[in-house]
Amino acid sequence: MTDTEKVKRSGRPRAFDPEAGVAAATRLFWEKGYDAVGVAELAQTIGINPPSLYAAYGSKRELFARAVAHYAGTQGRFFARLDADGPAYETLISVLEDAARAGTGDATARGCLVLDGTRNCTDSGARALTAEVRAGLREKAHALIARDRPEVADSAADYFMFVLTAISGSAIDGVPLDRLMQDIALAGQGLGAMLGRG
Repeated sequence: MTDTEKVKRSGRPRAFDPEAGVAAATRLFWEKGYDAVGVAELAQTIGINPPSLYAAYGSKRELFARAVAHYAGTQGRFFARLDADGPAYETLISVLEDAARAGTGDATARGCLVLDGTRNCTDSGARALTAEVRAGLREKAHALIARDRPEVADSAADYFMFVLTAISGSAIDGVPLDRLMQDIALAGQGLGAMLGRG
């Protein structure tokens, strides 16, 4: 075999795709939580070595930040509905229902990365990152409610976040979707009472 034939047969090595790496890391963080994922496992999952991981992403925490952003634009894209101009009650309920679907739709990646990915986490920076995202979700829910019912916006936004967090925790515990939907229907009665429905 000539050198030319060897080159043709072996081909070029596959180029590293940083965005594909972020997607793979997102999945791993979602499945295990921030603390349970080490740099060596991240590198192996992405298909690079640890020094290359640091070169590409800076640190585990910086990669986690990119993973959270990736999650928000993919599995958690329904949260963007909180920015819409629709009626508050219907919007909030639809977000809760989609959160239940997303949290139970996979056998190994359950719950919500943003709500539970840093639970009991020892990295204060990672905790602060998800806390900021959660605060942003509450702020959006508050603004949505305040358009029509400013007098109850604080309590209703707190209630929404309480139910949202309960959905994620219950999904992680293995509660099936049909039961979560029943729970959301019950929680919706309380939310509806706050917003003057019925």
